[in-house]
Amino acid sequence: MRPLFTSPGTVVPPAPPGAACESTRRADRGLAAGAGPEAESILRRLTQPDVRALAALVATPSLIGTEAPVALLEDRWRWDCLAGRRRWLEALDAAPAPLAEHVSRSNGRQLGRYAEALWQFWFAHLPGARVHAAGLSVKDGGVVRGEFDFIVSLPDLPGVSHLETGYKFFLYCPPGADASRCVGPDPFDRLDRKWRHMLDAQLPLSQTPLGRAAMPPGVDPATVIPRACLQGYVFYPFDTPDPMLATLAPGHARGHWCRFGAAPRWADRAARWVTLDKRAWIAPAWLPPATAGSRAEPLTATEAQACLERHFAASRQAQLLAGLARDADGGWRETVRVFVVAPDWRGADAGEI
Repeated sequence: MRPLFTSPGTVVPPAPPGAACESTRRADRGLAAGAGPEAESILRRLTQPDVRALAALVATPSLIGTEAPVALLEDRWRWDCLAGRRRWLEALDAAPAPLAEHVSRSNGRQLGRYAEALWQFWFAHLPGARVHAAGLSVKDGGVVRGEFDFIVSLPDLPGVSHLETGYKFFLYCPPGADASRCVGPDPFDRLDRKWRHMLDAQLPLSQTPLGRAAMPPGVDPATVIPRACLQGYVFYPFDTPDPMLATLAPGHARGHWCRFGAAPRWADRAARWVTLDKRAWIAPAWLPPATAGSRAEPLTATEAQACLERHFAASRQAQLLAGLARDADGGWRETVRVFVVAPDWRGADAGEI
């Protein structure tokens, strides 16, 4: 079995010649680095933001490798489901009101809650699936001891799944090859902590007396199988060799990160740029062809840098940029992602206890 975490003192082995360039090429492929051409083909047919986010959520590769010590909602299962729902997604894209109404009722302002709302909609409309409970509190008397993300029966999977989900964005901070070097824009949010919390606190809950007693009617606690689905992106510094973190799946979605500065490392990575609001972080960016009287073209690198300068003059909050290339139809599609953090962002060192 693959070790979940290496020790903080682990030294990254020397990279072979050209490894930094190869790591950069992998990072430039983003979600498509793992999800493959089928998912990309489906996304190219979708235009509505929530529908695109729904499809991209299902398509995003797992952050965690398949040798994890717990059952996963595996990539192949999700990609097969996505391929089978292509026509349904296109119909939803043409009439997205049911999804928009569901999201509006789901307190989906935070990215994590938004992703949970999308998953709930997906399972509710997936043939052969049954959502027994979503966001179900586990109580000890009047005290809440935890919450199940989903108690759900899923087609072609055994038993009833106690499914815990997460969609996270981590920035790898050299040196070292352990998961503690992957931190969120808020450095106290770390990959090792998130995965350990899922393994030690969230997933075992359904196997405890309190968890079994909280199961919804009709669910036999003996049939419940804990299952994890931790997805998202890991962003790497430019020209940094792949550290080969043991925890991570090889095909996880990638991007780049850098500190804001006078000479942007990302400027030559794409023809045009756009900054992404949090609700737009899941799906690859897409802008339709411009029409008469519509918005201006996406930003040039110079214009994007000026926007970042104004932003960081007033805020320390990290910004997510998407680099775009023009499509044959005149629209713009994402080709690379770059997280830009404040110049004094402390990275992994700020998250140490």
